[in-house]
Amino acid sequence: MAISSFHTHIIGADRPVGRYISRLMAEQNLIHRGVSIASTERPMLQSSARPAYVISPALNEDTDVESAKFWIGRAQEEGALVVLLSTLHRYLGGKETVTEQYAADNTSALSEAFAELEMLAAENPQHIILRVGQLLTLDGSDFASRILSVIRSEPTLALDMQREFEPTPVDDVAIVVLAMLRQIHLADDLWGTYHFSGVEAVSSYTFAEALLAEARQFEDLTAVELTTQEGGMTPEVWAPVADHTALFHTFGIKNKAWRQGLARLVRAYYHDPSKETA
Repeated sequence: MAISSFHTHIIGADRPVGRYISRLMAEQNLIHRGVSIASTERPMLQSSARPAYVISPALNEDTDVESAKFWIGRAQEEGALVVLLSTLHRYLGGKETVTEQYAADNTSALSEAFAELEMLAAENPQHIILRVGQLLTLDGSDFASRILSVIRSEPTLALDMQREFEPTPVDDVAIVVLAMLRQIHLADDLWGTYHFSGVEAVSSYTFAEALLAEARQFEDLTAVELTTQEGGMTPEVWAPVADHTALFHTFGIKNKAWRQGLARLVRAYYHDPSKETA
Protein backbone atom coordinates (compact mmCIF):
# COMPACT_ATOMS: atom_id res chain seq x y z
CA MET A 1 0.00 0.00 0.00
CA ALA A 2 1.71 3.20 -1.18
CA ILE A 3 1.34 6.49 0.67
CA SER A 4 -1.19 7.59 -1.98
CA SER A 5 -3.44 4.78 -0.69
CA PHE A 6 -3.50 6.30 2.80
CA HIS A 7 -5.79 9.07 3.95
CA THR A 8 -3.44 10.71 6.41
CA HIS A 9 -4.99 12.62 9.29
CA ILE A 10 -2.46 15.02 10.78
CA ILE A 11 -3.65 15.36 14.36
CA GLY A 12 -1.98 18.48 15.64
CA ALA A 13 -1.77 20.36 12.35
CA ASP A 14 -1.85 23.45 14.58
CA ARG A 15 1.40 22.37 16.27
CA PRO A 16 4.95 22.90 14.92
CA VAL A 17 5.67 19.41 13.54
CA GLY A 18 2.11 18.87 12.30
CA ARG A 19 2.17 22.23 10.53
CA TYR A 20 5.26 21.26 8.55
CA ILE A 21 3.92 17.78 7.75
CA SER A 22 0.73 19.36 6.39
CA ARG A 23 2.73 21.77 4.27
CA LEU A 24 4.95 19.01 2.91
CA MET A 25 2.04 16.74 2.01
CA ALA A 26 0.21 19.61 0.30
CA GLU A 27 3.30 20.40 -1.78
CA GLN A 28 3.40 16.76 -2.93
CA ASN A 29 -0.36 16.52 -3.57
CA LEU A 30 -0.78 13.70 -1.05
CA ILE A 31 -4.16 12.87 0.46
CA HIS A 32 -4.29 14.36 3.94
CA ARG A 33 -6.42 16.30 6.36
CA GLY A 34 -5.14 18.60 9.07
CA VAL A 35 -6.98 18.49 12.38
CA SER A 36 -6.49 20.54 15.53
CA ILE A 37 -5.27 18.26 18.29
CA ALA A 38 -7.98 19.63 20.59
CA SER A 39 -10.73 18.69 18.12
CA THR A 40 -12.99 15.70 18.73
CA GLU A 41 -14.61 15.82 15.30
CA ARG A 42 -14.81 12.43 13.62
CA PRO A 43 -12.68 12.58 10.47
CA MET A 44 -14.27 12.18 7.06
CA LEU A 45 -12.61 9.17 5.47
CA GLN A 46 -12.32 8.20 1.83
CA SER A 47 -13.71 4.70 1.42
CA SER A 48 -10.86 3.68 -0.88
CA ALA A 49 -8.11 4.87 1.45
CA ARG A 50 -6.68 3.32 4.60
CA PRO A 51 -6.68 5.86 7.45
CA ALA A 52 -3.35 6.83 9.01
CA TYR A 53 -3.23 9.04 12.10
CA VAL A 54 -0.09 11.13 12.62
CA ILE A 55 -0.45 12.45 16.18
CA SER A 56 1.79 15.38 17.05
CA PRO A 57 1.28 16.77 20.57
CA ALA A 58 3.33 19.79 21.63
CA LEU A 59 5.54 19.48 24.70
CA ASN A 60 4.55 22.88 26.08
CA GLU A 61 0.76 22.52 25.83
CA ASP A 62 -0.71 20.94 28.96
CA THR A 63 -3.90 19.72 27.29
CA ASP A 64 -2.20 18.05 24.32
CA VAL A 65 -1.46 14.80 26.14
CA GLU A 66 -5.13 14.22 26.98
CA SER A 67 -6.09 15.15 23.43
CA ALA A 68 -3.52 12.70 22.06
CA LYS A 69 -5.01 9.93 24.21
CA PHE A 70 -8.40 10.61 22.64
CA TRP A 71 -6.99 10.38 19.12
CA ILE A 72 -5.03 7.19 19.83
CA GLY A 73 -8.33 5.64 20.96
CA ARG A 74 -10.11 6.98 17.88
CA ALA A 75 -7.45 5.39 15.66
CA GLN A 76 -8.15 2.03 17.29
CA GLU A 77 -11.86 2.44 16.58
CA GLU A 78 -11.22 3.31 12.94
CA GLY A 79 -8.64 0.55 12.37
CA ALA A 80 -6.11 3.23 11.49
CA LEU A 81 -2.37 2.91 11.73
CA VAL A 82 -0.74 5.34 14.18
CA VAL A 83 2.40 7.45 14.01
CA LEU A 84 3.01 9.11 17.39
CA LEU A 85 5.50 11.95 17.69
CA SER A 86 7.09 11.44 21.10
CA THR A 87 10.19 12.93 22.69
CA LEU A 88 13.67 11.94 23.78
CA HIS A 89 12.89 13.92 26.94
CA ARG A 90 11.70 10.52 28.14
CA TYR A 91 15.39 9.93 28.93
CA LEU A 92 15.60 13.01 31.12
CA GLY A 93 18.33 11.54 33.31
CA GLY A 94 20.37 10.16 30.40
CA LYS A 95 24.08 11.00 30.56
CA GLU A 96 25.13 8.87 27.60
CA THR A 97 23.87 8.15 24.09
CA VAL A 98 20.50 6.43 24.38
CA THR A 99 19.07 3.74 22.12
CA GLU A 100 15.52 2.50 21.67
CA GLN A 101 16.34 -0.47 23.92
CA TYR A 102 17.17 1.69 26.94
CA ALA A 103 14.62 1.77 29.72
CA ALA A 104 13.19 5.29 29.67
CA ASP A 105 13.95 7.43 32.70
CA ASN A 106 10.56 8.83 33.70
CA THR A 107 11.65 11.48 36.17
CA SER A 108 9.35 14.34 35.19
CA ALA A 109 5.62 14.74 34.79
CA LEU A 110 6.11 15.35 31.07
CA SER A 111 8.23 12.24 30.50
CA GLU A 112 5.71 10.15 32.42
CA ALA A 113 2.86 11.59 30.35
CA PHE A 114 4.61 10.66 27.11
CA ALA A 115 5.42 7.21 28.52
CA GLU A 116 1.67 6.67 28.89
CA LEU A 117 1.03 7.91 25.35
CA GLU A 118 3.63 5.50 23.99
CA MET A 119 2.09 2.61 25.89
CA LEU A 120 -1.35 3.41 24.47
CA ALA A 121 0.00 3.79 20.93
CA ALA A 122 1.84 0.47 21.21
CA GLU A 123 -1.48 -1.31 21.83
CA ASN A 124 -2.19 -0.71 18.16
CA PRO A 125 -0.41 -3.53 16.27
CA GLN A 126 0.41 -1.12 13.44
CA HIS A 127 2.13 1.77 15.14
CA ILE A 128 5.28 3.84 14.86
CA ILE A 129 6.60 5.90 17.75
CA LEU A 130 9.18 8.49 16.72
CA ARG A 131 11.08 9.97 19.66
CA VAL A 132 12.40 13.34 18.55
CA GLY A 133 15.44 15.17 19.91
CA GLN A 134 15.76 18.80 21.01
CA LEU A 135 13.18 20.33 18.71
CA LEU A 136 14.20 23.50 16.88
CA THR A 137 11.19 25.51 15.70
CA LEU A 138 11.74 29.25 16.27
CA ASP A 139 7.99 29.49 16.84
CA GLY A 140 8.31 31.16 20.23
CA SER A 141 8.24 27.98 22.31
CA ASP A 142 11.69 26.43 21.83
CA PHE A 143 15.19 27.06 23.22
CA ALA A 144 16.26 29.15 20.22
CA SER A 145 13.26 31.46 20.64
CA ARG A 146 14.03 31.79 24.34
CA ILE A 147 17.64 32.79 23.64
CA LEU A 148 16.59 35.48 21.16
CA SER A 149 13.98 36.80 23.57
CA VAL A 150 16.44 37.07 26.47
CA ILE A 151 19.31 38.73 24.60
CA ARG A 152 17.07 41.53 23.36
CA SER A 153 16.57 42.70 26.94
CA GLU A 154 19.71 41.30 28.63
CA PRO A 155 22.60 41.38 26.13
CA THR A 156 24.93 39.38 28.41
CA LEU A 157 23.78 35.79 28.59
CA ALA A 158 25.40 32.97 30.58
CA LEU A 159 24.89 29.47 29.18
CA ASP A 160 25.78 25.96 30.23
CA MET A 161 28.84 24.40 28.57
CA GLN A 162 28.59 20.86 29.92
CA ARG A 163 25.37 19.06 29.06
CA GLU A 164 24.95 18.28 25.37
CA PHE A 165 21.92 17.82 23.13
CA GLU A 166 21.23 17.44 19.41
CA PRO A 167 19.18 20.30 17.91
CA THR A 168 16.49 18.87 15.63
CA PRO A 169 14.94 21.17 12.99
CA VAL A 170 11.17 20.82 12.82
CA ASP A 171 11.08 20.62 9.02
CA ASP A 172 13.54 17.71 9.07
CA VAL A 173 11.20 15.84 11.43
CA ALA A 174 8.36 16.33 8.93
CA ILE A 175 10.52 14.92 6.12
CA VAL A 176 11.32 11.85 8.23
CA VAL A 177 7.65 11.20 9.04
CA LEU A 178 6.75 11.38 5.37
CA ALA A 179 9.61 9.03 4.45
CA MET A 180 8.38 6.50 7.01
CA LEU A 181 4.82 6.71 5.68
CA ARG A 182 6.13 6.00 2.19
CA GLN A 183 7.76 2.75 3.33
CA ILE A 184 5.53 1.16 5.93
CA HIS A 185 3.63 -0.82 3.29
CA LEU A 186 6.83 -2.58 2.20
CA ALA A 187 7.18 -5.03 5.11
CA ASP A 188 5.37 -6.19 8.22
CA ASP A 189 8.29 -5.68 10.59
CA LEU A 190 8.72 -1.90 10.33
CA TRP A 191 6.41 -1.08 13.22
CA GLY A 192 7.95 -0.01 16.51
CA THR A 193 9.92 2.78 18.16
CA TYR A 194 12.67 4.90 16.57
CA HIS A 195 14.85 7.85 17.51
CA PHE A 196 15.59 10.89 15.37
CA SER A 197 17.60 14.04 16.05
CA GLY A 198 20.07 16.31 14.30
CA VAL A 199 23.71 15.51 13.59
CA GLU A 200 26.26 16.95 16.04
CA ALA A 201 25.79 17.14 19.78
CA VAL A 202 26.50 20.57 21.27
CA SER A 203 26.27 22.45 24.54
CA SER A 204 23.81 25.26 25.11
CA TYR A 205 26.65 27.78 24.70
CA THR A 206 27.80 26.33 21.37
CA PHE A 207 24.24 26.25 20.08
CA ALA A 208 23.71 29.89 21.07
CA GLU A 209 26.89 30.86 19.22
CA ALA A 210 25.58 29.19 16.06
CA LEU A 211 22.16 30.80 16.46
CA LEU A 212 23.64 34.28 16.86
CA ALA A 213 25.90 33.81 13.85
CA GLU A 214 22.79 33.26 11.74
CA ALA A 215 20.62 35.89 13.44
CA ARG A 216 23.24 38.63 13.07
CA GLN A 217 22.69 38.54 9.32
CA PHE A 218 19.20 39.95 9.92
CA GLU A 219 19.35 41.82 13.24
CA ASP A 220 21.84 44.09 15.01
CA LEU A 221 23.11 41.96 17.88
CA THR A 222 26.56 43.55 18.22
CA ALA A 223 25.98 44.29 21.91
CA VAL A 224 25.30 40.65 22.77
CA GLU A 225 27.93 38.82 24.81
CA LEU A 226 27.70 35.09 25.47
CA THR A 227 29.48 33.62 28.47
CA THR A 228 29.75 30.16 30.00
CA GLN A 229 28.72 29.38 33.52
CA GLU A 230 27.99 26.25 35.51
CA GLY A 231 24.24 26.18 35.92
CA GLY A 232 23.78 28.63 33.04
CA MET A 233 20.84 28.60 30.66
CA THR A 234 19.84 25.26 29.14
CA PRO A 235 16.69 24.07 27.36
CA GLU A 236 13.75 23.98 29.75
CA VAL A 237 12.68 20.64 28.28
CA TRP A 238 15.95 18.83 27.68
CA ALA A 239 16.46 15.83 25.36
CA PRO A 240 19.66 13.76 25.44
CA VAL A 241 21.93 12.57 22.65
CA ALA A 242 20.50 9.52 20.85
CA ASP A 243 21.63 6.66 18.66
CA HIS A 244 19.89 6.68 15.26
CA THR A 245 21.06 3.30 13.96
CA ALA A 246 17.62 1.65 14.05
CA LEU A 247 16.04 4.37 11.90
CA PHE A 248 18.81 4.12 9.32
CA HIS A 249 18.96 0.31 9.20
CA THR A 250 15.16 -0.04 8.97
CA PHE A 251 14.15 2.87 6.74
CA GLY A 252 17.46 4.02 5.26
CA ILE A 253 16.87 7.45 6.83
CA LYS A 254 19.96 9.36 7.93
CA ASN A 255 19.86 12.11 10.50
CA LYS A 256 20.76 15.51 9.09
CA ALA A 257 23.12 18.32 10.01
CA TRP A 258 21.13 20.68 12.20
CA ARG A 259 23.25 23.72 11.30
CA GLN A 260 21.77 23.72 7.80
CA GLY A 261 18.28 23.49 9.26
CA LEU A 262 19.08 26.30 11.69
CA ALA A 263 20.06 28.59 8.80
CA ARG A 264 16.79 27.71 7.02
CA LEU A 265 14.60 28.34 10.03
CA VAL A 266 16.34 31.58 11.02
CA ARG A 267 15.88 32.89 7.49
CA ALA A 268 12.18 31.98 7.58
CA TYR A 269 11.84 33.52 11.04
CA TYR A 270 13.16 36.92 9.97
CA HIS A 271 11.16 36.88 6.75
CA ASP A 272 7.93 36.35 8.72
CA PRO A 273 6.28 39.78 9.06
CA SER A 274 4.60 38.75 12.32
CA LYS A 275 7.96 38.53 14.12
CA GLU A 276 9.08 41.51 16.17
CA THR A 277 12.85 41.99 16.30
CA ALA A 278 13.06 45.58 17.38
